[in-house]
Amino acid sequence: MISVVLVASEDLPGLAAQMAMLVPAAVDGLVKDVVLVGDGEPGVEALAEDSGARLVTASGDVGARLAAGAAVARGDWILTLRAAPALREGWREPVEKHLAGGAGAPAALAVPGGLLSRLSPRLHGVLVRRLDWPANWPASGGDEKALARQLRAKRLDY
Repeated sequence: MISVVLVASEDLPGLAAQMAMLVPAAVDGLVKDVVLVGDGEPGVEALAEDSGARLVTASGDVGARLAAGAAVARGDWILTLRAAPALREGWREPVEKHLAGGAGAPAALAVPGGLLSRLSPRLHGVLVRRLDWPANWPASGGDEKALARQLRAKRLDY
């Protein structure tokens, strides 16, 4: 159902922790595959091999790397992630509810919190149907926040 596009970094413990949070969702069938997008960071190839993730090599900014991962995603939906911030327990419930009743709309998965997070939430990733991934993105660079803005993504707190 979901392809996770995870941008690699040299933070191997962070990447491994992020991938560990996906395991139960993969076992249950929510996560179809994980695409790890790297640019030669040490240890990333071994992490992909050990975890069963597909490794895509792409250089450039985060937006270019996300687009490279999205291009090979196989799930009906794409969830973009990075090593940090790591997903927390409970991330699946709002995602599953959105998939069931969101009418195909894109969503931004955000960390809940106090007053400051309402003004500038910590974005975990963007959930978008694979067929709705913007063909022109990133035209001039960008990251998950830029993608969420372009898609007018609904905010999902958990």
